[in-house]
Amino acid sequence: MVTLLLIAALAQLPDLPEEEEEVPDAGTADVVPPLPVATLPPATHELFERIKGRVAQVRIIERRSGTRSSIGSAFFVSAEGHAITNYHVISSIVHHPEDYSAELVRDGKEQEAVPVRVVDVDVVHDLAVIQQDVPAKDWFELAAKEPPQGTRLFAMGNPHDLGTTIVEGTYNGLVQDALYDKVHFSGAINPGMSGGPAVTGEGRVVGVNVATMGNQLGFLVPVAHARALLERAREAKAGGPPALLAMVGAQLLDNQQRITERLLAAPLPTQRLGDYQVPGRWMPFLKCWGDTPHEPENPYTITSHQCSSEEDLYLSMDHRTGVVAYDHAYVSSDQLGALRFSALYSATFGNEPSGMDAAKEDVTNFRCREDFVKVGGMPVKAALCLRAYKKFPGLYDLSLRAATLNASTSGVQTALDLAGFSADNARAIARRYLEALAWTK
Repeated sequence: MVTLLLIAALAQLPDLPEEEEEVPDAGTADVVPPLPVATLPPATHELFERIKGRVAQVRIIERRSGTRSSIGSAFFVSAEGHAITNYHVISSIVHHPEDYSAELVRDGKEQEAVPVRVVDVDVVHDLAVIQQDVPAKDWFELAAKEPPQGTRLFAMGNPHDLGTTIVEGTYNGLVQDALYDKVHFSGAINPGMSGGPAVTGEGRVVGVNVATMGNQLGFLVPVAHARALLERAREAKAGGPPALLAMVGAQLLDNQQRITERLLAAPLPTQRLGDYQVPGRWMPFLKCWGDTPHEPENPYTITSHQCSSEEDLYLSMDHRTGVVAYDHAYVSSDQLGALRFSALYSATFGNEPSGMDAAKEDVTNFRCREDFVKVGGMPVKAALCLRAYKKFPGLYDLSLRAATLNASTSGVQTALDLAGFSADNARAIARRYLEALAWTK
């Protein structure tokens, strides 16, 4: 068992000459008609004309200057004027409602911009419901279920402020082993299309544009989450403006509890790294990689192994959370003596926390404590650091750094980073993680 008092303590020709047309011998073969000039398929054109009025550009307005701060897309989903967009499109309003407002513009008609308010949010799935005060004349139906893989889809939005655009692609199902639900869409989703709908040929929404990795690799929020959020927004009681920050905080607390329970309910597999046993791929949502750089001039080797959820939650332009990441480094040398190895080992200990972006207005400074502990009888130097979220009470980032001290010319240094967990849950995960360390000799 780990005797970690510190864990308990911290909180993109010219014309060719024309050739005589060859007339086929009648009766010997059917005449193949020439290929038509490539055009937008009529079905797509008809679909676009029918539903383009349901899609709008979201403009976030900086109140003092009255100018646009950012843009995104949204689409109407009710007669009452509800529209769905991404949380990250309207996040500045959540954090600074006194400085920002939002409006919807359709077909580029700026003179007809309509103010909207944020009604509800789902920060975990990057969704928000906004609403205008006048009824919507036309709106989308949200599909009752996901389509079969391979279904032809059409993503709509306002890429790079170029006006309403339709992009064809393919539904490829949910991304496997993802921490947060998302659909793989093989189509171009470009900046400005965030929050726009992805629809079937019949015009039903099956996903919400949310992200891209380029090369026709896009992602959608599954329609089920949009449907649930809309239902909740329509049931909300009339009254003053919703306490959006408190709503986000509660959702983050629920999310970290769900992740914690998944981690602690599963056995932590281990794997061999040099002469040691270290935490392996704890859950399927973690992606793991390893490497040993070949640098003959160095009198030592460092073999690395790292695992990460590779996903996070967007809170603001400066703050991202919901991360689970850890890495190990096996440092060894058969050329350095004990003293020189100790100096090297000490110099490589204590790397900065990774994957936990935040600004000063978001978090406090890390408070850290170092101690020498025993893990399965093996001496380990450990440093545990916590920092609190200023806007979301009860949430913290944890950084754990530990190094084995039982051998004179080899050792394992390990690091665990958790973003957006309660202090108790973060400590419980860190304790389980550290207990998986062992010497195999």
